[in-house]
Amino acid sequence: MDHLSLPSMTVLQYLAHIHQLSYTQVCKEVGLTPQQFNDWVKKRRPIPKDRLQQLAAYFLVDQELLIDDQHYLSDLTSENSVDVQIFFMQQKLENGGIEEEETYQLKLAQLRQEKHKRALVARFAAIIQQGDEETLQRSEEWLNKAESLKKGATSFSHRED
Repeated sequence: MDHLSLPSMTVLQYLAHIHQLSYTQVCKEVGLTPQQFNDWVKKRRPIPKDRLQQLAAYFLVDQELLIDDQHYLSDLTSENSVDVQIFFMQQKLENGGIEEEETYQLKLAQLRQEKHKRALVARFAAIIQQGDEETLQRSEEWLNKAESLKKGATSFSHRED
């Protein structure tokens, strides 16, 4: 799985970016001052609940996607960037009128698969972190078996008849 090196930005900034909106446009349309937006992005203060609701409604996302546990803007990670992209693709498809609907459907399916893979990796990592010696040994055995099956499938598919 490829891990992207993401630019330092928040989920809110990323939402503005993928919707091709300037921060000034977001501020005007939601009724914020640029100073408020800047304070939240720089994590000088948490987002008030009413403003959080406005921003979530504006971008049609869950509030939890925008903030961390202390109500500061969430940093963009490879994990939550997939969630944001899924929301974006779903919005595009639900709004209709897309010329490349098949392309969006395919991309949405790929994003969902990527999210599922990342969840599996996170689960496996948690098991390894908390595992005792037997768990680690079984995990290693499973990985070795999975790798050998993958190598076998790869060499079989490359064999010429």
